[in-house]
Amino acid sequence: MEIIFNKLTYIENKRSAREIVYLNDVSLVIEQGSIVGFLGDRLDIIGRLLLLLKRPSSGEIRLNNSIIKRSSHVDNVNAIRRNIGFVYSNYNKLFLEVSVLKEISNIMNNYNYKTDNVVKHVVQSLRIVGLDESFLDRDPNELSRVEKKKVELASVISYNPEVLVLDNFDIGLSYREKEYFRKLFLKLKNKYNKTIILISNNAEFLFDIVDDVHLIYKGKLVLSEGKDIFYNSNLYKYVNIPKIIEFTKYVEMNGYDIKKCTDIKELIKELYRNVG
Repeated sequence: MEIIFNKLTYIENKRSAREIVYLNDVSLVIEQGSIVGFLGDRLDIIGRLLLLLKRPSSGEIRLNNSIIKRSSHVDNVNAIRRNIGFVYSNYNKLFLEVSVLKEISNIMNNYNYKTDNVVKHVVQSLRIVGLDESFLDRDPNELSRVEKKKVELASVISYNPEVLVLDNFDIGLSYREKEYFRKLFLKLKNKYNKTIILISNNAEFLFDIVDDVHLIYKGKLVLSEGKDIFYNSNLYKYVNIPKIIEFTKYVEMNGYDIKKCTDIKELIKELYRNVG
């Protein structure tokens, strides 16, 4: 599913003392089967707009043959919502069911996803995220933080949306856990052809896995580039510089001319060729 933002604007409490500008005249394209990063605050609104939980103040969103505007009628709302899985940031996530099986199967029912063998399908969804059938009867509220995140992701994967929107998914994860999910997102893209939208304030989390990055500041689209954005000094006026970029700059300052890599394995090879 290709997603197009055309002069998309979303403002709450417009022209009042409580006015909040979330998006202001944002135009961009999210290609099908890509991993795209959004850097900025309050960008969970992107997921809510895509799911039609909110409507644009002005401008539009194009989802294949559907156009979402402020007042336009959309015939296939349920189909759109089934095709876009949204995992929003909730550090103290409270699951509604007493078992992982019931939690995921109920979500499948909510999106009218039918399968001949529900248990088998839930197990397949769990295995994709690195859990096994031993979790089926466990209480999801008694799982560890990272296990809960895996169940949240498996719940979305279970109804097979084309697009995954993950809001600040990296919050609360250790470095090792973040690396696990980064590899998982690449697998979801490459093996299952998912379009993945990662909303974060952590440029380091996005480094090495995204195809494009869009930086939004005070609602405006400030920077929009491919992987080379991580070597754009303007980016670091708004977010912290990733340690790997700091390291690359340190190597260059010490007189070594190395290629600006956006893949960690490439960087290691480059260092071996030029510094070793």
